Amino acid sequence: MRMRILFLSLATAVGWGWASVAAAQLDLSWSFAHNRTVLMEPIRATVRITNHSGRDLDLGPGGNARLRFRVEDQPSSVVPATGEPLVRRAFSVPNGETREVMIDLLDGYRIVQGQSYMVSPLIEVGGMSFPGRRLALEVQPGLELLRRDYGLPAFGEARRVSLRTIHRERSDRLFLRVDNAATGFCLGVYDLGRLIRFFKPRIEQDRDGLFHVLHQSGPDRFVHSVFDFNGFPSGQTIYAGEMASLRLTRGDDGAVQVTGGTPYEDDPENPGMLIAPERPPSPSQHIRMGELPMKRQADREPARRRNRSR
Repeated sequence: MRMRILFLSLATAVGWGWASVAAAQLDLSWSFAHNRTVLMEPIRATVRITNHSGRDLDLGPGGNARLRFRVEDQPSSVVPATGEPLVRRAFSVPNGETREVMIDLLDGYRIVQGQSYMVSPLIEVGGMSFPGRRLALEVQPGLELLRRDYGLPAFGEARRVSLRTIHRERSDRLFLRVDNAATGFCLGVYDLGRLIRFFKPRIEQDRDGLFHVLHQSGPDRFVHSVFDFNGFPSGQTIYAGEMASLRLTRGDDGAVQVTGGTPYEDDPENPGMLIAPERPPSPSQHIRMGELPMKRQADREPARRRNRSR
């Protein structure tokens, strides 16, 4: 009995020793860009790899190492893989160095349900596995604010465009989702930015089939986003203006434009930065201390009439 206990203790010690060696050979850390996403939004993550294995690692297609994930939708259930590699281009980690790679989990795994998941990475090389820590991922269908259908499904050229919102990073975020209404296939989900709910978002399609979205992202700031018929971004412009005057209008010729606002301009001294347009000066009243503004004639008439009635 003592010999058996001693053997188990030695086996456990050897096991922990191999685990320590494996951990020393390869250090794997990672994080989500957002641990809360809307359904079918790209699930981006950054994986950081430190290589002390004694040889260079190649995680690209056909390389000597492979990066994969374990995505659990239940404690004993694993989400099936799509068969597509997570690292699609050449990516190597030389011995003794550290490299980072960005991946999209939606490319490699069928995460098609709005629920909570537990996710952990794994690098396989030389018959050994190097796991990373498990992180929680929350996928939400999002609150649908607006939905429009365009085209005829019978001809295979129909699109369903919807605006959805979830709360993350201490603010409400607005998302555009484009689906092929004929096949039910999601063509893309995109984060349009912060959402202020005082202004109701608008969607219009122009004569060229482009989708235009206008929403409010600040007290006097509005975002105009444009997407093509297949759901790819075509441009985005920020406008300054008042909520009562901003409109997304469609002309008689089918063109769609923003009216009632002034677009931000590029800063010539800082490329990539935008400059807010100058606001018109507000009307000023010269008031001395102890005086009230002079009332208009229309404001004084009711008081005169009340005095005469007495």
